[in-house]
Amino acid sequence: MIENIIDLNCWFGNHYLSEELSTDEKKLEGYNDYLQTLCKNPVVTLSSYYSLYCDPVSGDEELGGFIAGFNFLSGCLIFPNYFISREDEFASYLEEKYLNGFKFLRVYPKTHKYLADARFMGRIYNILDMCSFPLVINLDEIDLTGNKAIDWTIVRDISDAFPNTPLILDGGNSKELMFNGYFFQLLESCSNLYLESHNLLAFNQIEEIVFKFGASRILLGSNFPAYPAFLSAERIIFARIEDEEKKKILADNARSLIEGIDFGRIKGI
Repeated sequence: MIENIIDLNCWFGNHYLSEELSTDEKKLEGYNDYLQTLCKNPVVTLSSYYSLYCDPVSGDEELGGFIAGFNFLSGCLIFPNYFISREDEFASYLEEKYLNGFKFLRVYPKTHKYLADARFMGRIYNILDMCSFPLVINLDEIDLTGNKAIDWTIVRDISDAFPNTPLILDGGNSKELMFNGYFFQLLESCSNLYLESHNLLAFNQIEEIVFKFGASRILLGSNFPAYPAFLSAERIIFARIEDEEKKKILADNARSLIEGIDFGRIKGI
């Protein structure tokens, strides 16, 4: 049996357009039961639908209270654009949430109406960079046309300007990511760039990335409940790569990013 699985991309709460996509305590416990058939110590990282669609501040406060009751849960913040004009308050907010179980931060610039580029968000990204706090960018949020015309310069500029920030690309709800050429160029030039796995389902995609870059640049994410529970984890378990490489993708890479977070580097926090 595998020792650990850390799933970076699960969603919690009521999805206002689809009951099927809603996730309650019972559904999460069922997902955890499934993961325990694969490994001894699963960790499920939740993002909040309420934070995404209504209010990130109150949504993540509610999510923090929920994850505190379960040892298999951690949290992923959704950045509140409230802090764009109050950057001096963001560091203490981030640390408080980190101490309450949040280990990643998502930005939703298109949905929440702000720019994601390195220049506009520089003071926010600088705080993340000082403490090496992992940043997740959903590719749908930097799609210029809604037809997969991704503004890759945003990714490259953030990576270049903030090299201590682990930058994780989440492919959103696309069934597959078919941008291998772009990803290979970005991974070659951006040492702090990672791909989350739930869209890397095409034939040989995982294997090609691992062959070219090693297994340290992929992180497990299921996009549960939008995707079937088994899909992402078993895609890695049955991949044609070495067991040590599977172990990195399933948990070790995420653990390394979490262990690298260090608020002591932020002066005056």
